[in-house]
Amino acid sequence: MKDYLEVEYNELNHPVTTYPEKLAAYLFQKFDFKVGQKLLEIGSGRCEILNEFRKLGLHTYAVDSAESAKQYATTAGAKFELGVIEDSTSFDFFEEVRFDIIFTKSFIEHINYPEKFVEASYKRLNNNGKMIILTPDFETNYKIFYDDITHVKPFTSVSVTQLLELTGFRNCKVFKFRQLPLTWRFKLINILSIISGIIARPRWRNKWFRWSRELMLAGVGIKIDKE
Repeated sequence: MKDYLEVEYNELNHPVTTYPEKLAAYLFQKFDFKVGQKLLEIGSGRCEILNEFRKLGLHTYAVDSAESAKQYATTAGAKFELGVIEDSTSFDFFEEVRFDIIFTKSFIEHINYPEKFVEASYKRLNNNGKMIILTPDFETNYKIFYDDITHVKPFTSVSVTQLLELTGFRNCKVFKFRQLPLTWRFKLINILSIISGIIARPRWRNKWFRWSRELMLAGVGIKIDKE
């Protein structure tokens, strides 16, 4: 089988934009990241967001199953390990490291048993460490979710919350957001985007209408060791 990253995320289909920089800055502030923290991204892909996290002062680590991801990680200044997340409650990447943040974007919908992966992530976090999950919102993506043949597990805000809580995380919060940075800052633009999302049709190529319709979920859970 061909390399998923090279097929689905080549620069022709997904050209480089400023979005990763804006998203990293937004998440850094939204989830109160601190300079010097250790962040692991599972399913790091082209490491575009990871590279921006590094610029913001985080120590970055990357895991991906695609051979081509190694060069991206090297260029982004991240420590990299090649591997597949198995259906297990443990993983052996960077065995000597405990992380302050484990981050995934558009990853958990690709695995059959995400609860085992999140439980394993819990074990690899420091106390007060954070699990950050970004995944497509099935309620607004259901017509196109299975356009990606590797998608196996759809999520709603309810199921992401349940996933985090069942695996031991506390203070769990999940919210929907549009991948349109201006909507994060301006209420009026967000309202216009909501209206645009209502009239938009599946698979429209126009970015404004597409991302007004196809929302993402962002979830966070905190590891708090029992006393």
